[in-house]
Amino acid sequence: MFGKLMKYELRGCMRIFLPLWGAVLALALYTGLTAGFEPKVSGFLIDLIVHILPGIALVGLSFGMFVVALVLIIRRFYSGLLGEGGVLAFSLPVTVTEHIFSKLLTALIMTVGCVLAGVLASVLAVIVRGYGSEVQSFLQQAGRFLAEYPKTGLLVFEFIVMLLLFACFTVLRLYSGIAVGHLFPSHRGLWSVAAVIGIGWILNFVSIGLVRLFSRGSIEISVNTVQEAMAILPGFFGGIIVYLLVWNVLMWLLTWIILKKKLNIL
Repeated sequence: MFGKLMKYELRGCMRIFLPLWGAVLALALYTGLTAGFEPKVSGFLIDLIVHILPGIALVGLSFGMFVVALVLIIRRFYSGLLGEGGVLAFSLPVTVTEHIFSKLLTALIMTVGCVLAGVLASVLAVIVRGYGSEVQSFLQQAGRFLAEYPKTGLLVFEFIVMLLLFACFTVLRLYSGIAVGHLFPSHRGLWSVAAVIGIGWILNFVSIGLVRLFSRGSIEISVNTVQEAMAILPGFFGGIIVYLLVWNVLMWLLTWIILKKKLNIL
């Protein structure tokens, strides 16, 4: 049943994002191909049509797809579980955990897809403009750096994990805030916004407290070489990963507990 639930979630989102990602890549290809193109008929109007408007559209779509992802993440959770679709959703033979996980996994797929589309669009525009040799040179230098400092691969892996965990926390923070706002009998939208902001304040308060706690010691770290940085950064990134994991678990539990009660649906 979870597979069918994921299929339903992805089908609803991909109907929007596949054309959007395709448009971003197509515009990147077009702007790259026309970057040095000078039509025989010159003038501001021609330049506006050939160069300026496609560039503006590319920038707008690149930012817009993240806005669309944010709106869909909020809308599908609120309407699908706590709004009009809540009664149907909770009548299915699916656990609350599966409901939350399907929404979260779909949100991550959308977010990662938007990032990859943006990266591919940038690479595509650079290559078609004739800078393929520079890209190849960069990749070769990156390969040599990885060979010289093997721990770089670990750092990259930890960095990617940090980004994914931060994306999870951002989504779960929205989910938990919406769930808390749903506990109120009226003005649930306003209470949800207030809950999301309140969770952010709590996170900032705890983070500042931890920084002050650890800064009371007299530990000083001096980094003068790449080798020293490579020795320190894995542990530093690991600490951030643990910190994000704790917050993800807390946000997940808060959302799960509220949804488990199935309060105030509709």
